[in-house]
Amino acid sequence: MNQAQTDPIVVPGIAAQVSSNDIPLSSKVIRNAAFGGLRYAILAPIPFVMTPLILRKIGVGGYGTWAVFLAINGLTSLADLGLVGTLSKFVAQYYARRDFAALARVLNSGLTLFMSLAAVIATSLLVSAPWLTSTLFRDSNVDAIDLTVLFRFFVVVVAANVLILLFASATTGMQRLDITNMISAGNVILNAFFSAILLLGGLGLRGLVFGYIASSVLTLGAYVIMVRKLLPQVQMNPLQFDMTEARHMFGFSFRLYVTQAAVTVHNQVEKIFLSLLVGVAAVGWYDIASDVALKIRGAIGFVLSPVLPAASELDALGDERRICELYFRTHKYLALVGIPAICYVVAISNRFVELWLGSGLRMIAYPMAALAAIGLINLFTGPGFLIFAGSDNLKPGMRAAILGIILNVLLSFGLIYKYGFAGAVIGTSASLIIAAAYFVWVFHRDTNYSFFRLLRESYVKPMVCSVAVLLLLVRVHSVRDLSWFGLVVLAVTFGALYSALILLSRFFDAYDWNRIEAFVPGVKHVRRLVRFA
Repeated sequence: MNQAQTDPIVVPGIAAQVSSNDIPLSSKVIRNAAFGGLRYAILAPIPFVMTPLILRKIGVGGYGTWAVFLAINGLTSLADLGLVGTLSKFVAQYYARRDFAALARVLNSGLTLFMSLAAVIATSLLVSAPWLTSTLFRDSNVDAIDLTVLFRFFVVVVAANVLILLFASATTGMQRLDITNMISAGNVILNAFFSAILLLGGLGLRGLVFGYIASSVLTLGAYVIMVRKLLPQVQMNPLQFDMTEARHMFGFSFRLYVTQAAVTVHNQVEKIFLSLLVGVAAVGWYDIASDVALKIRGAIGFVLSPVLPAASELDALGDERRICELYFRTHKYLALVGIPAICYVVAISNRFVELWLGSGLRMIAYPMAALAAIGLINLFTGPGFLIFAGSDNLKPGMRAAILGIILNVLLSFGLIYKYGFAGAVIGTSASLIIAAAYFVWVFHRDTNYSFFRLLRESYVKPMVCSVAVLLLLVRVHSVRDLSWFGLVVLAVTFGALYSALILLSRFFDAYDWNRIEAFVPGVKHVRRLVRFA
């Protein structure tokens, strides 16, 4: 064993190096989070352009039919058996130790498993296509035979996305979320580009299916090329399957699987219930509201993307102090970004939907705002869950996930049966809040981390500053009469005033300023102004 493996170099804060040639861990975390934020900044306009285009070209019924396609694609991720997060963790640990032999074993075993999963899922969907299309597409305006044919074409997207999960896990585990985010962004952009061209060409639902096929295949190719370049020491070959490594992976993945399944259930089950009990139009309404909420959640959640590989690396180094620091600082940055974003969304949701889709779809405004707020509450469990996962402690997350799944399925089915569209929102919201509260309580009980410190350092100041600024702005000018330009001006003004107030509140400590200045040297002048104030 070489010196770099036995005597890691430690630098202040949460920075750690495995060898003198490595990038400090804090720099990796900031780089990964920055690229996550950049990805969502690039992609933010796409759904707001594509949704009206799809509605105009194929109508609400056609949009709802397409939403069921996407829901089925999302539910197929349940078949990954927790291998996505498992691969990220194992790759992070082996890559930190520069154990390329172990990396080869885990990646080749993962390749065999994911290829097998893709084959099984694709075959199952192809065989069951007639039954699925006759059962799930209630009141669809597309002919049943055409639906079955299109669904079988769509299986290509499902299979490609299963394989993409493998390679995305590899780049994430190497803490190259800059690459993961850029390829993922490219996939979304290509989806939108191909789909828009084919929709405008008059292909309707077929255009959406064929557009997704093209972008998924190209994305898979990009990942294969990139992983080969990042790991030239590893030869990818599914025939080099290692049963011992596979058992090791499954020992972890089955425990992680429950929590991944919970995310999928929460995101998709309402659409399936709505398609069965109400019709595809209600699926379309819910999909628009939940899609915007998920996009907002994802844009905020970029803060969490580096936590699992960072926690795994720190756990491998046995550094408990920095794991604790990672937890509190992740919450701090999550609150800094998430609370003002959700407050703004809640304030402008009704006017936003009127300008975006017209007054005829105003009914989705409040569900959209509610789902966005619930998404942020769900993100509050992220730092603790990812840190537990990095140290192989998945039981608390499993219990919370099982609680959430049971509540969501039972509440959503009953409430959708009774109240339709509104019941889907209520069922999801209630189950997520209860499960999140349970997990946060368990995490702080088991770690003895101070919950009051968490509230004091992370959440009180962003909440007070956000609410105070929004109340002031809404009192000056009502949101109901704003144009698109007015909403933009409101967002910029809100952002500027919130930033000024949060700086004056001394939210950032010396460590925060030092890390920011390392990446943006000009910030030191702002720091001097804050000290003066």
